[in-house]
Amino acid sequence: MPTKRIGADLNRNTSKSRSLRNRRSERTEEQIQQQNTDARVRMAQLRQEESEDTRAERNEYEPDIEYYAHSKVVIGAMDKECPHCHALKSKNEPAGVCCASGKVQLLEIETPSEPLN
Repeated sequence: MPTKRIGADLNRNTSKSRSLRNRRSERTEEQIQQQNTDARVRMAQLRQEESEDTRAERNEYEPDIEYYAHSKVVIGAMDKECPHCHALKSKNEPAGVCCASGKVQLLEIETPSEPLN
């Protein structure tokens, strides 16, 4: 049997998540309010430290830039078909991710009736 990877336990019952849950449940209302206030102050400081140029850049849209062609955005054409469910996928999409390699059977979607006016 393969060894368990460290840090691969992603469920809600890890000792770290239980500890965090317990700490949060034991907080008083005053502690919660203080932590919220501290978080608001930290966020205000971060916003103040952000340069005006960075803030302006965030809200600017340049119509001349082809954002859709950026390498982080392009996933390719959806021209590969799943042999199990016939869903269209891109070439880099893992096999069987759409229907668990045929283990999931979805019902056909019926055409909705005409809306009532």
